[in-house]
Amino acid sequence: MTHPEGIRCRVCGADAVEPWLEKRAYRILSCRRCGNAFVPDSAVPDDLESLYTSAYFGGGEATGYPSYEADGPLIERSLRRRMRWLAGLAPKGRLLDVGAAYGFGLGAARAEGFDAMGVEISPEAADAARRRAGVPVIAGDFLEVDIPGTFAVITMFDVLEHMRDPRACIARSRELLAPGGILAIETGDLASPWARLLGTRWYFLDPPQHLSYFTAAGLAALVSEQHLAPTGRVRRFGRWVSLANAAFKLAHNAPGPIAGLFARAAARPVGGALYVNFGDAMTLAARRPRD
Repeated sequence: MTHPEGIRCRVCGADAVEPWLEKRAYRILSCRRCGNAFVPDSAVPDDLESLYTSAYFGGGEATGYPSYEADGPLIERSLRRRMRWLAGLAPKGRLLDVGAAYGFGLGAARAEGFDAMGVEISPEAADAARRRAGVPVIAGDFLEVDIPGTFAVITMFDVLEHMRDPRACIARSRELLAPGGILAIETGDLASPWARLLGTRWYFLDPPQHLSYFTAAGLAALVSEQHLAPTGRVRRFGRWVSLANAAFKLAHNAPGPIAGLFARAAARPVGGALYVNFGDAMTLAARRPRD
């Protein structure tokens, strides 16, 4: 890979970037200033919305999910734990779920007593979330749509890595938070031991859907630059996943012969679920100071 002349970091804006690795023919660059990594703008699809089709959520693409809807109860079960944690950090007022997908996070938020609404870039997913959760879900880009009022909590679970401009997303979140409100972000930790062990086979390295990759220190610095105060160290919750989902991810990241075995397993109806926590997914809460 040649040195990336004239490219600035997607996360912090610095020009101290250098080649890191390639995956699926996408260059991923790292930043010496913030420690995060990113796919350069030249490789980002003009229409991000076009990536998140029914194929992405239903196993028709090489990345995404074997069946997001089928995993819904497990996703909601995992998110209930996060919502209970957030209920201890902020009043059970209005909650905005950014990247609401099919509404499982909204269901978890409602179950924990939040007055929830969502925003989702995929119109199809937004419609499904609206019907499932019975709450307002705005279809469109978080940075462009009109979102009324302020919120006690804003959640971005497995979302910030998808965003074209992470800094702008954090800045808008701060604007939408009430004083004392909480922004909660969950994403992969590229500095975790599991990520280092897997290298290019780490499943969070998922271009072009995932555009930015964070370390715990780099994520904390990002929210701090936008005048939000981390409430403590990152949490590492883990999650429930179906065996079909686990096989699907392994099929697209394992070495060739082994990948074929997992691909065949993912293609067949597989029951059962397991709880996984490799410590490579981190959740950070940051508070807007009281004015």
